[in-house]
Amino acid sequence: MVRTSSRIASCVLAASLLGGCHVTIQSGEGPAEASRPPPPPPAKTASRGRKPAKPDPEPARRKQPKWRLPASNAPRITAPNAFGNGEGGAFRGLAYVIPENTKKVPSFDGLVPFAMLFTDKFEVKSQAFSGGFPGALVQNEWFALRFEGEFQVPKEGVYQFRLTSDDGAILYVDDKRVVANDGIHTAKTEDGETRLAEGTHRLRLDYFQAARGTVALMLQMGQKDKFEPLVGLR
Repeated sequence: MVRTSSRIASCVLAASLLGGCHVTIQSGEGPAEASRPPPPPPAKTASRGRKPAKPDPEPARRKQPKWRLPASNAPRITAPNAFGNGEGGAFRGLAYVIPENTKKVPSFDGLVPFAMLFTDKFEVKSQAFSGGFPGALVQNEWFALRFEGEFQVPKEGVYQFRLTSDDGAILYVDDKRVVANDGIHTAKTEDGETRLAEGTHRLRLDYFQAARGTVALMLQMGQKDKFEPLVGLR
């Protein structure tokens, strides 16, 4: 057996010498030479393309407030009425027909506006209302208005709000209810207050008129019982 292996080894060695090849011979006395591992793949270089976009750290601030009036195809009134005009102003309002015998400011969900109007401030003194909403409907009773817009606060502090209405109205500032003057009544005034930081704030004013008669909608703001009409920010 040894002679046979030696002969084979001699033959292989001779052939390799003639062919110029390197040959490793495995004998029964030791392990075979381990094969070399393949070289590692080349390291990937950093991509020079665009960096991935960072997530928005404050997505909530970029969303539209839930109360903001939606876009509407309701026609602008074609002539001023007691509540506003059809050309423009700091506060945009939408008018809605409401069910008869409504006794308080309604839910606006599902209501379809029939007119659009604007105003810079609310100074509707107690008066008879006729003529409705020119260019839209002659709706002198059983209607509701929702106004929204922004106003400016010169410095931080506690601010008072005075709301007069006939019939009911509710004032919201930055989504917080500040004055509730709801229900069916003649011209009546209610006050409220809230602390505001310096800068721009959001206002929503909901109003409704019951049976035909007089209307009123006045809003003032001030400090230490010194009130002035609240003027919106265009």
